Amino acid sequence: MDLTWLILLAAFGLENAVPIGLAAQGELITEKSGILNIGIYGGMAIPAFAAAAADLAFGPVLGGGSAYMGLLAAMATGAGLNFVFAYLSTKIHIDQVIAGIGINIFAVGITAVFLQRYYTVDGTPNGNTVAPLFSITGLAQNLRISISPLMAAMFLLPILVYLFLGRTKLGLHIRAVGENPKAAEAAGVDVAWVRIAATAIGGMLLGLGGAYLTVDFNPNFVPDYAQAIFPAFIALAAVIAGGWKPGYVLAVSILFGVTEALRPVLAVSSAQGYLFTTLPYIVTVIVLGIASKRLRPPAALALPYKKE
Repeated sequence: MDLTWLILLAAFGLENAVPIGLAAQGELITEKSGILNIGIYGGMAIPAFAAAAADLAFGPVLGGGSAYMGLLAAMATGAGLNFVFAYLSTKIHIDQVIAGIGINIFAVGITAVFLQRYYTVDGTPNGNTVAPLFSITGLAQNLRISISPLMAAMFLLPILVYLFLGRTKLGLHIRAVGENPKAAEAAGVDVAWVRIAATAIGGMLLGLGGAYLTVDFNPNFVPDYAQAIFPAFIALAAVIAGGWKPGYVLAVSILFGVTEALRPVLAVSSAQGYLFTTLPYIVTVIVLGIASKRLRPPAALALPYKKE
């Protein structure tokens, strides 16, 4: 039996799942604090551009190592952008949904402006990419599958997030302000700054997910907004369908990644292609519908809080 298609489905599915899985873990940390970040697209698109720009800037000096500078730039940009979003939501008390939509609109505009000013409207030139950890060879039809460090990070993160939220002082504070901010404040926790810290940490992972699209999976940034919109909002759905539990969130992210890989792997016709293009979204709706029966979000999620 020829299992080539199954191997390709697993490989492409995991590749598609990486930006979803990384971003979803970041969004999980943010939502555990009670902040609903609808600006997840902006939190991935701007860092994705920053990663490509840093990669190109450091390329002449660092060679292949410039891709790792791109990862650092993306994480810093994601943390800074989410810090601003959280500050607007917690200190200035702007509605979280409105602030998030504003971040998304800002991302579309700022990346277009910088592309026109410094590169071309079609995107940035090709830069370096992150070197794979290892490659799997000896497969059918001489297939060779490279394993990215960010793919390994996708599998490691749920463990780290679980330990962070359940075993560290900051993690416990994040959970406390997401469940009962008034009680947390009475216990001496600064609700606003804990939420800001959680959102900034989540932003680092959003940035890492965005960087995967420009210095790993692809070697450049192109203004293909659908490319970033899919993992961004699917990551948001993965957090909900995963019940705000890191391991389940990873599993759902991989499921969504595999459904996205079906079309290229099965090489469907253009007529069938429209159905397979919508399949990830159909699966998202079905999974959310099934998961809704057992959902228990953080009690204070998306609820504004003013210090008394």
